[in-house]
Amino acid sequence: MTNKQTILIAGATGNIGGGAAVALAKRGARVVLLGRYPDTLKAKVDRIRIALSEAQIDYQDTDITILVVDFSDMESVKHAAAEALNRFPIIDGLILSVGALIQNGPNILPSGHEMMFAINVMGPFLFTHLLLKRMQQSNGLVLHVVAPFYKEIDWDDLESIRIHKTEIAYHRTKTCNRVIAAELTRRYAGRISSVAFKPTFIIDKSDPELAKRWPSGLLGLFWRIMTVLLAKPPSVAGEPIADLMLSYRDRSTINGALFKLDKRVKKPDKAMNDEVLGKRLWDELVLLTGLKAE
Repeated sequence: MTNKQTILIAGATGNIGGGAAVALAKRGARVVLLGRYPDTLKAKVDRIRIALSEAQIDYQDTDITILVVDFSDMESVKHAAAEALNRFPIIDGLILSVGALIQNGPNILPSGHEMMFAINVMGPFLFTHLLLKRMQQSNGLVLHVVAPFYKEIDWDDLESIRIHKTEIAYHRTKTCNRVIAAELTRRYAGRISSVAFKPTFIIDKSDPELAKRWPSGLLGLFWRIMTVLLAKPPSVAGEPIADLMLSYRDRSTINGALFKLDKRVKKPDKAMNDEVLGKRLWDELVLLTGLKAE
């Protein structure tokens, strides 16, 4: 593979997505940072350029660009996908590092959907689906950043609206990410590849926006303690993500795999191995996002 692959990064202003953006840019990839706020995206681009300059790495300004998208708004997602298809004739990879934890829910959007579920599950699913045909032309790779826990999906309350507890609702969304990663593998094998990536606890302590990201209450206190004791810098996740995106000439060899940083997990994953669960969630999301049934 050439070192000028075009990689889209959803959640690029976060800790893990930001680390992946820097690592990919340092290796010569064209990186497209996706996020909700243009000013925040532009600030992240400036920080990446500083990192490249400090590492004495030559780059072109066009190799680091932004794409504005609000994953809670399916119309915004459709518009962003159309813009991506218009701007990027080749899309080699898509990193889904979207993981909003929103307290005091359920937070119901004008569309009627629950905000955290829309951002973490529906929006990324729809965006990926709209890019699949383009990505098939380049043996594209979709990398889903997942979390280290499993929470049963409640089919009677898929979006955690009727009964909403912040951590349980969040854990369900991240379980959905694993399920989707595996179902994408099964449905598109031989056309694109899909992997799940489980990071450790990553925090960018130099992020000027860090104080705004903390949850409130006891959960915020717990995260602060975890940051002091266990947090690793973004490069710890960014470097193995860059390896996965750029190093495999035959991406089918990793299709369907779960990685914990740079190690391939051999133990079967409950959420990823459940084909009935995968089919049902996929079909539910097709209906929720207004896509045509396959």
